[in-house]
Amino acid sequence: MIHLPVLFLFLPIVIALIIYLIQSSHIHWLVFPMQLILIVSFIFYVIAWKNDPSIGVLVFGGWDETIAITFLLDALNLTFVGLTIFFFSIIYFYAFKSNYHEKKFFFFLAFLESVFLGLLMTNDLFNLFVFLEVIALLVTLLITYRKGENALKAGLQYLLLASMASILYLIGVLLLYYVFGHLNITLMKATMPSVLNTNLVKLAYGLIITGISLKAAVFPLYAWLPKAHGVAPSSVSALLSGLVVKAALYLLMRLHGELFHAPYEFSTVIFWLGMISALAGVIFAMVQKDLKQILAYHTVSQVGLMLIGLSFNQGNSFLGGWLHILNHAVFKGLLFLAAGVIIKAYQTKKVYDIQGVFKTLPWTASLMLIGILSITGAPLFNGYVSKSMLKYAFKDEMFIMFLFNLINLGTIISFSKVAMMLFGKPHSKVLIKRASISQHLPMTILAIISLVIGLFYQPLITWIYDIVPYAIHLEDTRIYLEYIFWVSLGFNLYYFIIKRDYRPLAKIRELTMTFPTANFLLLVFLVSMVAFLYLA
Repeated sequence: MIHLPVLFLFLPIVIALIIYLIQSSHIHWLVFPMQLILIVSFIFYVIAWKNDPSIGVLVFGGWDETIAITFLLDALNLTFVGLTIFFFSIIYFYAFKSNYHEKKFFFFLAFLESVFLGLLMTNDLFNLFVFLEVIALLVTLLITYRKGENALKAGLQYLLLASMASILYLIGVLLLYYVFGHLNITLMKATMPSVLNTNLVKLAYGLIITGISLKAAVFPLYAWLPKAHGVAPSSVSALLSGLVVKAALYLLMRLHGELFHAPYEFSTVIFWLGMISALAGVIFAMVQKDLKQILAYHTVSQVGLMLIGLSFNQGNSFLGGWLHILNHAVFKGLLFLAAGVIIKAYQTKKVYDIQGVFKTLPWTASLMLIGILSITGAPLFNGYVSKSMLKYAFKDEMFIMFLFNLINLGTIISFSKVAMMLFGKPHSKVLIKRASISQHLPMTILAIISLVIGLFYQPLITWIYDIVPYAIHLEDTRIYLEYIFWVSLGFNLYYFIIKRDYRPLAKIRELTMTFPTANFLLLVFLVSMVAFLYLA
């Protein structure tokens, strides 16, 4: 049982190679028994780990831990491992028909799943770097899979920026190796308090946090994300939003929160980075007319909310941020997958050119509506739970509560625009291509999970993590009246201001970040982080 993590790492690689090497048009069916084996193995491993957490430490080769390759599985990364296996299963089902004759696509997906699981399980800072680099390469190949000019540009920009983030991370790791003499995260944690305030460790921390922030698409380092979403297949967009940016947030939790012990002053910086990211993302999302761009900028905004929760590494805000990572993967995955079906049916990504989805694609429209209700924080849905936990942690701070309400109002305004696609009369020239069962099934599962978490989050969290979370009283009618008020206000602001597309709104939409500008902002961000650490 203790060696099952090795299976998590190597099984997808082996299946990926078989898919690539064997000349058969049906060979990619192997991803389904592969996922079944991973799911069953994961369940057995979690049961065994609950009974004996010591099996979560796996040291290879019998070497001393300071030099050996080690895996560490605890409640944090087991959650992410489970999310990864589940989410890839969803993507395999969704992409199966649309990419049926493209076995290279499934080769890239299976390879990415393996590397992603390796990233989550390793307990070594250098191996983290190796996995980050391979993930960047594979994600680039998936972004550019359609091989159009825009796809190649977006993929190249992502690869260059991701590589720069990895270089910053690597330099930080080398500095830590100079200080500690090894790269084992668990061993570093024990002695970190005694060296936390040394100049080399401060510089390493600033470099690592900057690299992580770029990979998480934190403002102002988000330039790669909207461009990548705009050209990537919808299944890849769901992966980018649901998992790839979550890898950076996992690193933030593991390194900022645990290794560096979340120094209070810098936790405040991360909190405000999250708040600014949430506000900036929602402002850019409100003015977009492209469906995937709306969803992309809302990933920036939602990542900001997660950063707010994770910043102080304790209490209801941390639990809310952690839960929002999982919830966002569910409802944003649902939104991107439903958007893919709608875009393929209507042959356009322009929201104002899409109408009557309830008449043409009724089941897809229903699932899209569940995703909209979730992301806008409707009671009974999963997004409301994690957002409420975040807000509860700051309930006594009026200005922060005002900003929370402003962010959610912007989210409602944006998705009022998306919701209007579902109603009305479809254009007569639309040739509807209905989704297949293999696409409807994963979207339906995500929608059900959104509802289950929204209704039963408390017993689920208590059962899985032995934590009693903040109680949300769903029987309180005030929470429904409050949501109705914000939806009414948001819809009116959309209808009378955003929809009319006044010139200032168009100016915001036309703002684009060039590659040189992205590099300049990365340098400014790095210098600011390091300067704060030295001066605080």
